[in-house]
Amino acid sequence: MLVIGGSRFVGPIIVEKLLAKNHKITVFNRGKIQDKYKKVEFIKGDRNKGFDTDRHFDVVIDTCAYTGQQTKSAIDSLDFDFFMNFGTAASYKKSEIFPLTEDSPIGDWPVWGDYNKGKVECENVLEKSGISFATIRPVYILGPKNYCDRENFICSRIKNNKPLTLPGNGQALVQFVFAKDVAESIVLLVEKRLEGNFNCAGNETITLKGLVHEMGKIVGKEPVIKFNASADGENHKESEFPFANENFFCTNNKLKRIGIKFTPLAKGLKEDYESYYKKLI
Repeated sequence: MLVIGGSRFVGPIIVEKLLAKNHKITVFNRGKIQDKYKKVEFIKGDRNKGFDTDRHFDVVIDTCAYTGQQTKSAIDSLDFDFFMNFGTAASYKKSEIFPLTEDSPIGDWPVWGDYNKGKVECENVLEKSGISFATIRPVYILGPKNYCDRENFICSRIKNNKPLTLPGNGQALVQFVFAKDVAESIVLLVEKRLEGNFNCAGNETITLKGLVHEMGKIVGKEPVIKFNASADGENHKESEFPFANENFFCTNNKLKRIGIKFTPLAKGLKEDYESYYKKLI
């Protein structure tokens, strides 16, 4: 199997899970944030300059395509049987109908900006390609070594009695999934060669305000909460709070039907805080 990217956050967990199942793994990335994997072949390269290999792979797992051109280059240049696209639930077209299902249309959702546009392009390229592929669509991902400043942002401010400024009224219903569950889902999909689109989301929804209070319980302090009405919806200011006040939740039945069990939100938040984030603040 070839893993494109794989150097941070969910990527190393995917590789570790595949290795534990005795898969032969090749990792292709720039080596700037390279994990020192054992029993893994490493190809150093920049995907935007081409893939320096003519080998055949049974599976390609693309963890870091952000434009349609990047996806097109990968499927045109590489020789493989099955392609796994690490997509996002942010590819869905903005809707007032929830929960979002795999049949909900993808398209423009302004709050996600260029990230949405690029990921939609990736999916459109795959749909037109004629290849055998699957796309996983995670909601907000949480876990140790998160390169998005999410858990640490909230926990550190609670711990240090600094106010957290929630966008709008902080009542949007959102959903999370833990990195280990995303990795487990990807591994299962590639092992079974299951084609199609798969939402990847925990079972619970929670408001932004509720999330902060839940993390306050874990840290052991009452959070100081403020609100910024001008940062509602598309006007979200990520420097003030990591999540937008925009409803964002999906069904997860397809992955559950094939055996994926999602970590309960409170349990996962506590485990990650105790094992990782507590040491950072």
